[in-house]
Amino acid sequence: MKKISGILLATILVFGATFTGCSSGSGSKAQATSSSKIESVRIGTNRALGTVTPYVGKDNGTFEKAGIKPEIVDFQDGTTLMQAFATGKLDIAYVGIAPVATWQEKGVGLKVVASANGGGHVLLTREDTGINSIKDLKGKKIGDTNPGSVVDTLLRARILKEKAGLDPSKDTKIITGLAPADMPTALMVTKEVDAVITWEPFATQAESKFKGVKVLYDAGAEWKKENNGKSFYPVNVVIASQSFIDKHPDVLKKFLSANKETVDFINNQPDKANDVIAKELKLDKSIVSKARQRLDYTWQVDTSSTLQTLKWTNELGYLKSVPSKDKLFDLKYLPKK
Repeated sequence: MKKISGILLATILVFGATFTGCSSGSGSKAQATSSSKIESVRIGTNRALGTVTPYVGKDNGTFEKAGIKPEIVDFQDGTTLMQAFATGKLDIAYVGIAPVATWQEKGVGLKVVASANGGGHVLLTREDTGINSIKDLKGKKIGDTNPGSVVDTLLRARILKEKAGLDPSKDTKIITGLAPADMPTALMVTKEVDAVITWEPFATQAESKFKGVKVLYDAGAEWKKENNGKSFYPVNVVIASQSFIDKHPDVLKKFLSANKETVDFINNQPDKANDVIAKELKLDKSIVSKARQRLDYTWQVDTSSTLQTLKWTNELGYLKSVPSKDKLFDLKYLPKK
C-alpha cells in the first residue's frame, strides 16, 4: 500500500481542527446514569447484520441511559466509511478489521477499542455446476466484493490458497465489485459466475429464495472446527479516533459500557433482539434467526485471532506488515467481564 498522501494528511489535520469529536447536549435526561448532560458521539457503521449493534442500542435506549446520544451515520461500504473517519467526521466506527489496519498503516490515528462480531461468510454455488468442494473451484468464476476487504482476503488467502491449495490469480477467475445483494442473481439467474463469497443475511436470503443454491464452504463453521468450537474468526471491530480517545476517555468508557450492555441483550435475549434487528434491517425475523447461526456478536477482543486474520491481508500485499498488538489495540477502556 502507498503511504498516505500529503493532501490527505493535510485534509485530516484540517478536519481534526474543525471537528472536535464529542459534544455535550443541553438539557437533562432522567435516564442518564452519570451526568445530566447527554454526550453526542458520531458513529459510523452500515445496516448490516454484523454491525447492527449501535442501531439496537439506540432503539432500546441503552446508549441514552448511559448518557450517550448516538449520532449514527450509515455508509454503503468500509471504504467510504474509512474515508470519512480519516477526515475527522466520525468519533467511533463499526467496520471490518482489514480496512482498519490498512488505513492505520496509511497514517490515520485510530485504535481498536472493542470487537463487534465474527464469522458469517459463506461460499455458495449452484447444484448444476459440478462443484462439490473448494478444490473444484479451479478454473471457475467466483463473485467477490471489493479487493482488500475482509471478504476478499478471506476468500483469496484463507479459503483458496490455504485450504484448497489454489493460486487465486492463476487457478480461478475472481470477479470483484459485486454487491452482496446482487450476488444471488449473478449466481442463480444470469449464471455469470459459478460461485460467490457472500455473508449473512445474504446467504440465508439466497437459500430461501432460490432452489438449487448449495453451501460450498461455511467459513465460520470451518473455523470453529479447527479451534475446538470456540468463537468465530473476528470480522468487524469497534474503532475510535486517537483524538477522541485522548480528549474524551470518560465518554469512551461510557460508550463501551453501553455497547457491552447492548451486545449482552442481543446474545441473552435473542427473540426480542431479533425483533429489533429485523425492524432495523427490514428483514423477516425468520431470516435473521437463521442467519445468526453463522455469526456471533461480541465486545471482547481476541487479539491473537484478530492479528491472524490480518496475516491474510498482509500475504496478499494489501498490508505491508501485520501491526503490533500495542499499535493496533487500546483495550483499557473496556468494561470488566
